Amino acid sequence: GIGTPEFRIFNRRSRIGPVRGLEYPLIVKPSGQHAGIGISQDSVVIDEAELEERVKYLLKNFPGEVVAEEFIDGREIHVTLLGNGRYVVALPFCELEFGGEFVDNWDVYTYDAKWNKEAWEYWDVRAQVPVRLKKDLEKRVTRLAVAAYRAFGCRDIARMDIRMDLRGRLYIVDVNMSPSLNRFDDQDATIKSAQALGWSYEEFIETLIAVTYKRVYGRLPTRLMERSFLLAQRVS
Repeated sequence: GIGTPEFRIFNRRSRIGPVRGLEYPLIVKPSGQHAGIGISQDSVVIDEAELEERVKYLLKNFPGEVVAEEFIDGREIHVTLLGNGRYVVALPFCELEFGGEFVDNWDVYTYDAKWNKEAWEYWDVRAQVPVRLKKDLEKRVTRLAVAAYRAFGCRDIARMDIRMDLRGRLYIVDVNMSPSLNRFDDQDATIKSAQALGWSYEEFIETLIAVTYKRVYGRLPTRLMERSFLLAQRVS
């Protein structure tokens, strides 16, 4: 019941051939990588010839299998979740806004867009918080993210990357069970989401540790409880 793009898996024994049941364009990526490794503008293919070329390239240059899935043209929203069991909450959403030269290219968060400051892609996509969504759509995004969090057995923290097509349909395109928490990256989606709550980096990390501590020990750490008590008692 969790929306994902239609896909196929290829390995070194696969016959690439026609892919029945999938509609081009497709995005082709190594299934065992992370952080945008192996993803570029060439990852989006529009016909069988390009698909075969890209699959062969990835199998040659990366270990493991290759996944080809329908490319979802639309908005990309990143949802960071904290919690365990019944108690899972979503931080303010972060949206990738593709501008500049992306108008003539695929809206793909490539390796260069994430890491290469000399590439046009790095400067032409920005992570924006807050995200403007209608209330009913915001609830749908949250429900999908939480459902994926629980289905995949995530714990403490994870980030769901969601694509919304032009008809408003939602798809999980990536599950980040150990998302980046880079305080020195002003485009880090999870950090921007925490900052939108007014948290400092230290407060965010302490909250995450508290969530983990409670999962293991069944209670919040003493230091956090003492600090909360002292803050509650503070008088001006």
